[in-house]
Amino acid sequence: MKPLLALSLRWVSRDGKLIILSRGVSTFARGSIAILLALYLDKLGFSLVQIGMFLSAGVAGSAFFAFIVSLIAEKVGRRRLLVTLSLMSAASGLVLIFIADFLPLIFFAFLGNIPGAGGGAVGPVQPLEQASLPDTAPPEKRTDLFAIYRIVAVGGMALGALAAGLPTLLQDTFGMSEIYAYKAMFVGFAFFLLVGALLYSLLSSAVEVGGSEQRWVNPFRLPSRRLIFTLTGLFSLDHFAGSLFMQTLAAYWFHTRFGMELESLAVVFFFAHLLAAISLWVAAKLANRIGLINTMVFTHIPSSLFLIAAAFAPAAWIAVVFWQLRAFLSMMDVPTRDSYTMSVVQPNERVAMAGIHIVGRSISGTVGPSVSTALWYALSASVPLVACAVLKIIYDLSLYFMFRNVKPPQES
Repeated sequence: MKPLLALSLRWVSRDGKLIILSRGVSTFARGSIAILLALYLDKLGFSLVQIGMFLSAGVAGSAFFAFIVSLIAEKVGRRRLLVTLSLMSAASGLVLIFIADFLPLIFFAFLGNIPGAGGGAVGPVQPLEQASLPDTAPPEKRTDLFAIYRIVAVGGMALGALAAGLPTLLQDTFGMSEIYAYKAMFVGFAFFLLVGALLYSLLSSAVEVGGSEQRWVNPFRLPSRRLIFTLTGLFSLDHFAGSLFMQTLAAYWFHTRFGMELESLAVVFFFAHLLAAISLWVAAKLANRIGLINTMVFTHIPSSLFLIAAAFAPAAWIAVVFWQLRAFLSMMDVPTRDSYTMSVVQPNERVAMAGIHIVGRSISGTVGPSVSTALWYALSASVPLVACAVLKIIYDLSLYFMFRNVKPPQES
């Protein structure tokens, strides 16, 4: 019963609940199009390499706006930026309905950081959320708070993945053409991001840094700058590895290798996200026993081994089993990483820590989809999976040996 009581969120302030709810709504929106995005672009006539460029543009937009956020958040205001960035993504999603030319598609993918990833749905709003959350709950509950934040996010992605099967239903029920059924999903994407923007607008002034501290931030002059940039470098390697086989490409891989259709893919990724959501709460409890860094590393390495196994699976059902096993373990480092990074820096450094982290991850991830699709085209569809797993293991070992003795306050 204890986990259920914790999930009641009685110990989280109103602002914390609004942030968590908005995160769930926005990840639902992003999850609903992440699976079908590559299939949609394929049906518009774009090549595999062009699909990779489109996904890279979305990641590049996330990096650019996350960098801007890290500089101006405390001056402009967190709440204002959360609303503005959500509206930009919603508008870009709507515009994609009406254009089919490659260069405009690239531009709006950049402007709205249109997603191709699953899981945490990294974007420029995330550093603002992460910096605001720690003050909405007691310090000793911080890892639990970030676990719940991520559980809601992944739960939203899971339901969004299930909703990705709606185009087939729309075609069968209303006689829509396949392309228009896909476009209807972009309308839903925009609507839910508008709901997210509304929720952000209800946040109180407590999410902002005090008036005397509102200023432009130079990350290169912060007291914790060495720690911030070292962690960012490691997390960037991790994200580059992950971007080699992001969710959109994974769905496309299952489709092209095993012939799985959209409705089957929706079910597969729904259960993958569901398992990931369960694992996030397990990660929080495990971290309280063995420590944040140990949890991040010792759950992540097995997930990479399962990904390698999936790459060489001879049948679809075997690949799906390995994918689900990977899903259960692959995100257990996420709430622990959130808690760790927000704990080892000062409160006025949190937006910079989260923002630079997202910038580094996004910059490294910008080239990932293009590299992945090029390797796929030139060599084999299995190469990006193996490369992703090997690089992630290198990241895990590096993180452990560099930071196993750097303890956050709650562990000291």
